[in-house]
Amino acid sequence: MGESVPRQLRSWGDEVSILVRRWWWAAVLVLVISWLPPVPVVQAAFTIGCLALVALVGIWFFITARRMPRSSDDRWRRDVSRQIVSTWSNTSMNLGLSVRDHVTGGPIIPGISEPIWNGSTCALGVALPQGLGREHLHAQADLLAQAFGAQRAIVEGKHIGALVLRLEYGDALEEPFVLDLPIAWDGKTVPMGLNASGALWSIRLGAHTLVAGASGSGKASLVWGMLLGLAEPIHAGLVEVWGIDRKGGMELALGQSLLTRFASDAERSVIVLEEAVEAMQQRARDLAGKTRQHVASIDSPTVMILIDELAALTAYETDRDRLRRANAALATLASQGRAVGFMVFACLQDPRKETLPARGLFTQTVGLRLRDRMETAMVLGDGAVAAGARCHEISPDTQGVAYVLPDDGRPPERVRAGLITDDMIRDIASRFAAPRQIPVVVPEPPASTERPPRAPRAPRRTPRKEAAS
Repeated sequence: MGESVPRQLRSWGDEVSILVRRWWWAAVLVLVISWLPPVPVVQAAFTIGCLALVALVGIWFFITARRMPRSSDDRWRRDVSRQIVSTWSNTSMNLGLSVRDHVTGGPIIPGISEPIWNGSTCALGVALPQGLGREHLHAQADLLAQAFGAQRAIVEGKHIGALVLRLEYGDALEEPFVLDLPIAWDGKTVPMGLNASGALWSIRLGAHTLVAGASGSGKASLVWGMLLGLAEPIHAGLVEVWGIDRKGGMELALGQSLLTRFASDAERSVIVLEEAVEAMQQRARDLAGKTRQHVASIDSPTVMILIDELAALTAYETDRDRLRRANAALATLASQGRAVGFMVFACLQDPRKETLPARGLFTQTVGLRLRDRMETAMVLGDGAVAAGARCHEISPDTQGVAYVLPDDGRPPERVRAGLITDDMIRDIASRFAAPRQIPVVVPEPPASTERPPRAPRAPRRTPRKEAAS
């Protein structure tokens, strides 16, 4: 490998060979001086030269030792990185990731940077030559993962000269875990779980968020992760959560004390949506001419409308009037609520447009395990699927694993929501109850003003004809 191997990946043998090639002249000089006559000046110069050489060699090995792997994991990363660097050229040409140089006739392959490790993920900067596009690297991502022994490969970036190929050799999300909740709120995000590198993953608060996943994919972990993650601002009155649970209350009723408003039947659910629209529009009128962005306070809290099984409101409702009202209210909230501190966090199983007409108004989406590639594209978009977001390939044994498409244009991120137990819900709900609960009142039907129907007239009798005399 010689000097083509990145410094932090060299072994002791590499370092010694480089040392010999760079400092051979010093050894020859020492030997020549040692054969000269024993003149005091020459001896003094010889002694100083030896000491200087020893000092230089000592400094060299001190610096080198700091770069040497200190554990089996470091040695494994070094070996994998050397294998990637040494086989990149042949692998690229075998997979068709090369173009022909019209001047020399030889192949030009993508250039790579030295591997950078973050846990069990290796990141390579990739610069594609002219003639190759980002889609070519995407198309060969799976084969690159196989060639380098990785579990999966993800391509990030948009410019062909500054792409990043991430090779994942382990899965930090393989085993379930429990977050230590509640976590101090920063006013902008809510900690939900871990990302693929094992770092804390948080959802940005403010965007309308849609969570889609098949039955048993782990939607409850996201619902309760959001609620328990907001426990402190809920208790302080800075955030209000208006909960809608169309499973008859089976999900949200356990932590109902965290909710300012709660509805579990069809009529009350629609009322909550419509009254949220009224409160949102009133706040917009109050803020008009004063500010363009709401700031949460006790007098004007951020309001989250949390909906479990949204399709029961937007598609499966049998009453056509309630169905129309629910879709109209939801579309109004999702299109106007963000600036005035009203947001929607909704979960559903079926992501089709027929199920959720306002799907395009949700700017932050989370895809749990889905049934097929088409559903993944419905939730995250074709671009996210091409970038490696494959919700349809998530194992049923890894509930809570998902791909998140943020609303700020970043590529999709593979994450896993923390496991939430019933005991955690009961404990946090009892300690961080919302300061007020507002009941949902179904209005009485208006009194009828119609006159009571008149009694039917008695049938008119026809007089009998007198018998002929």
